[in-house]
Amino acid sequence: MPGPLDGVRVLEAGGYMSGPYAGQMLADLGAEVIKVENPPDGDPFRHFGRPAAPVSPIFANCNRGKSSVSPDLRDDGARAALLRLVASADVWLSNWRPGVAERLGLGDDVLAGANGRLIRVYVTGHGRTGPMVAAPVFDTIVQATSGLTHALSQGEIPAILPGFPVDKMTATMVVQAGLAALYARERTGTGDRVDVSMLAAAAYSNFVELFANRTFVEGQPDDPRNRHATGLRPLRTADGWLVMAPVSGTTIRRACEVVGHPEWVAEMRAAGSPEQLTTAMFDRLGSVLSSSSTDEWLELFAANDIPAARCLTMDEHLAHPQVEAEQIYRQVEWDGVGAVRVVRYPAVFGAHGALVATGPPPAAGSDNGRLLG
Repeated sequence: MPGPLDGVRVLEAGGYMSGPYAGQMLADLGAEVIKVENPPDGDPFRHFGRPAAPVSPIFANCNRGKSSVSPDLRDDGARAALLRLVASADVWLSNWRPGVAERLGLGDDVLAGANGRLIRVYVTGHGRTGPMVAAPVFDTIVQATSGLTHALSQGEIPAILPGFPVDKMTATMVVQAGLAALYARERTGTGDRVDVSMLAAAAYSNFVELFANRTFVEGQPDDPRNRHATGLRPLRTADGWLVMAPVSGTTIRRACEVVGHPEWVAEMRAAGSPEQLTTAMFDRLGSVLSSSSTDEWLELFAANDIPAARCLTMDEHLAHPQVEAEQIYRQVEWDGVGAVRVVRYPAVFGAHGALVATGPPPAAGSDNGRLLG
């Protein structure tokens, strides 16, 4: 069944994760996504980590169901062929470093001249102005410049989140902004330029709770870190680990009663700040949960409407009945690879159902003949 973006053509120029992951979301939503890659090897993430498979798992997870062209953009004929493709596109999505497009003769004025209805979305590290415009940027760099590494620290040592979180939150903002521009084009008939920086995306996401102590300028605390948001931690049971989220006074009281210590409620109320409350709560609960199994505690917590869950391994998550009921993953066959697990787009549309691009990632330049002539 076609997705809601069926008929939308996206040209994705760049590599690594922020741009391709945004392109993957658009492909899952039904758009035709064409990667524009450098010949001959293409996206540097194709072989990230030196996998045994033809492409790396990360590349596969960010490039399912796309096409690929690899014109040598230093050549006038190849650039002209790409601009003919630009004329048929709806969205240009690029995470090239600032200045690269202009050096290749593909600056914003050129793209807009080739297609006045084109939405041009540019992903940068630190934006279009300022002293860090030209600096090389990756996820961990922006974790540092956005203040995230210190916001997450429990002591004085900064902490780095694994798993490219800034790349992924940036990609989500890119898709949101690109779709907003497409919607506006339906009214105006004219394309637009959209700039999304990793720094701004990280700031927008982090500010909600991690920067809570810097929201109200008057009387802000000396410690900028919101330890209430970062103080949550897993708790050990007799046979594993679980997490609890007693986020209201009622659930905190119930949790204290369930573990046999109702007197802790008064101690919690005497806590001087939300951060001290969080620390006291988890210290006390952690001191007793090791006396029983995870299943026993979860049964008691569920009976008293206390939010809690087992800490699942990745394989336990994949096989969990809730995950299977929601059909979050699908298994497909790819030539030369074999069985592959793919994850669906989180939203389910009434008119389109569950969405996932299940096709294999393209070989670099595999669609040159079909798309560039």
